[in-house]
Amino acid sequence: MDLSPLPDPSDFLTVTEFCAKLRISKDTFYKWRQIPGAAPVAHKLPNGSLRISATDFNAWLTTLRSEAA
Repeated sequence: MDLSPLPDPSDFLTVTEFCAKLRISKDTFYKWRQIPGAAPVAHKLPNGSLRISATDFNAWLTTLRSEAA
């Protein structure tokens, strides 16, 4: 039995919040989700809406870093 603490709901972004942070459209977000690794992991709630954890968002951003030429 897993007794790990439940995540704080405030640590999750809605798709709208995620898109606003990156200044992208929801269409872009959903296109990225079709490409493996192009979008952060999203958790699907029972009502069908998606949430992105702050931890997953930051980890995903880290993978996008590149050295400036």
